[in-house]
Formats: sequence, structure tokens, C-alpha cells
Amino acid sequence: MVAKVSTRPISVSASLGGTGQGRVTALSGADALLAGFSSDPGFTPLEFLDAALSGCLVLSVRIAARKHGWGDRLRHVDVLVRHEKAHDAPSRVAAFDCTFEIDGDFSAEERDTLIAEAHELCTVGNTFERGAVIRDVAAVADA
Repeated sequence: MVAKVSTRPISVSASLGGTGQGRVTALSGADALLAGFSSDPGFTPLEFLDAALSGCLVLSVRIAARKHGWGDRLRHVDVLVRHEKAHDAPSRVAAFDCTFEIDGDFSAEERDTLIAEAHELCTVGNTFERGAVIRDVAAVADA
């Protein structure tokens, strides 16, 4: 049996008029409200960072569980991410705290393995830890 690999467009845009609510839209069709103020509905940019990391980590726990043949034992996983802003310039996040709740028949050692491997697999976390180049280009080509 050959696995069929499908891909999603990887470009995302944000838009904001002179007044009103902003929006973040992915070429895949997903979209979300962009909160410019704490009273606005939707995600703030920092909440999007936390969401990207927590989402990547829960998916990575599932990948790690399947890799070890433990996929059927994983009932549920939650990852809560809280960021801490840096106190000095430039404005940035200094640290992310991650709390894992893994529901399933796992020993403490197996849970530790799942968490460690999730961090190794998580593209978002690896990017945050190692950095990435931010480039301004005339147009973004979707791959």
C-alpha cells in the first residue's frame, strides 16, 4: 500500500483596514479574527504564537506515540502554552512555558519520552529556539 501525501498551501496573510477588525487568512481557506486590542474578539499576534506552539506540540505527541506503537493508548493530549515577554528591548517573547496533559495508559517514563520527542519534532518550537530569517520580498511564491 502506498501512502498518498497531500500538501496545503503555506502562505498566510493578515489584513487590517483603517478602522474595524483585522483578519488572518491562510491560502488553505482557514481564517481567524485578528485582535488589535484586548477587548477585540479574535487572537492577538502573541496568542497566535502560543497557539502555533501548542498546536504543533499536540500533533507531535501523537506522531511520537504512533512512532513507538503507542497510538492506540493515546486518548487525549492537551498542551497549554504561556509566553513571557522580554523586559528589555527589542519587543519580543523571552520564554514559552509548556504544560502537557497526556491522557492514556503510559508510565511516567513513556510520558517523558513523548514530551521530549514532541519537542524534537515540533517545527514551530524548533524555529522559536533556533531562529529564522525574516525577509521582505516583492511577492511570496506558494510552494
